[in-house]
Amino acid sequence: MFDWFNFHVVSLIVTALLFGGMTSFAFFFTPMVFRYTEREDAAEFLRRVFPIYDRLGSFVAIAAALPLFPGRYSIEVGTLLAVAASFLFAARVILPAVNKAREAGDDRRFKIWHKISVILHTVQLIAVLIVLVRLAQ
Repeated sequence: MFDWFNFHVVSLIVTALLFGGMTSFAFFFTPMVFRYTEREDAAEFLRRVFPIYDRLGSFVAIAAALPLFPGRYSIEVGTLLAVAASFLFAARVILPAVNKAREAGDDRRFKIWHKISVILHTVQLIAVLIVLVRLAQ
């Protein structure tokens, strides 16, 4: 009855959840926060949410990689682990730099770090999509 349910399917489902969560956060949640709250309140709220998002993204990427057998799925496992590491890099390096620039009122530095953050998230999203497509085949 459940012979279709295996480690591959578990990883596919978790990867789909990661992709859906990342997409929802980037294209729906964050814009709605800025749309329905004052800019400063939105910025402060997201400053508190992003570290949680990054830690959760790292955890889910690792959870998606764990059920896969590295020999057969080494590209997918490597990609998911790289995504997990980049989430932690964002939480430990990029977010503090963004916050420091914002607190110092250094708009130029803030924009640079913010752009780096957006580029990283875009690369992560594309990487997770590629893994998702590869697992779905």
